Amino acid sequence: MFFKKKEVDLNKVNAFCEWFVENQENIVNSFMSGDEAAMMKSLDEVELQLSYVYRDGYKKRIEFEYGNPSDGQWELNLYHMNNKFLIRATDEIAKVLNEKLQGKWLV
Repeated sequence: MFFKKKEVDLNKVNAFCEWFVENQENIVNSFMSGDEAAMMKSLDEVELQLSYVYRDGYKKRIEFEYGNPSDGQWELNLYHMNNKFLIRATDEIAKVLNEKLQGKWLV
């Protein structure tokens, strides 16, 4: 029995990336505010937006993190857990975000 390989929906990738670019300032502000409730709300929203991309080929818990390392540049780390679908999805997201954000974030 053969299973069809799940394809990453590039429209969903682009929608997530557009959302992320439009909301990056709010994400940063929630992190910098020191307000735990605001930060958790922001994390939940990022997770929700990622779920639209991931749910086509991955049903488990989404794992990611973002932060501001010592050099001042922001990072978004998307974990693929060695899942083939997530590897492709995270690669596509990184490609689009790196192009759109042009060095403001490391993805």
